[in-house]
Amino acid sequence: MFNLLRGLDIFAIENIIFNIAIATLLGLFIYFVYKKTFIGVMYSQNFNVTILLICVITSIIMMLIGNNMALSLGLVGSLSIIRFRTAIKEPRDIAFIFWAISVGLAAGTSEFMIAIIGSIIIAFLLFIFNKAIYKDYCYLLILKGVEIQSKPVIDVFSEYEIPYKLRMKNANNAYTEVTYEITLKSVSEDTLIKALKATGGADEVHIVYYNGEITG
Repeated sequence: MFNLLRGLDIFAIENIIFNIAIATLLGLFIYFVYKKTFIGVMYSQNFNVTILLICVITSIIMMLIGNNMALSLGLVGSLSIIRFRTAIKEPRDIAFIFWAISVGLAAGTSEFMIAIIGSIIIAFLLFIFNKAIYKDYCYLLILKGVEIQSKPVIDVFSEYEIPYKLRMKNANNAYTEVTYEITLKSVSEDTLIKALKATGGADEVHIVYYNGEITG
């Protein structure tokens, strides 16, 4: 045991602990920002924890490599056999992964100011865009019934001043299904559902939040 510690500078151990601590704190900061600015349908706690782990693991890898060229080449060879089978569906999630890697790289090389200032700027931009772009929540309104007339539905939209856009309409001998993209500002979901059911055409009314990725 003493042979392993022989020649090891005590300040090196302190630096290792300090670097990992900074990476952990910044990882928790990214964790908080991701959770508060999440705009998708299903929030993944596991993915958010993974972001935190990426920060810490990357910092450890950077401290392990240091200026050792042999270790860096060996690491590249080792990572080449890894295959990521989980698809990243949200482009925004990829940005958070790169953010976590960047923080880990900076913390592992003791470039704390770059990691801290960069993280603050990124978080500021995320909160600004999250408030400015997604302040009006978008929903998909799905109506199902035997016979759904467009005019009564549009009249309800006009009454409550709801912006809308027809996304899809399917009809067969059994039922009709219509999907609208709407923005709810001054009316609640329950009020809208009651108003649409009162038209008599919709047997089922579904309101689903979405992030605006549908095209057409």
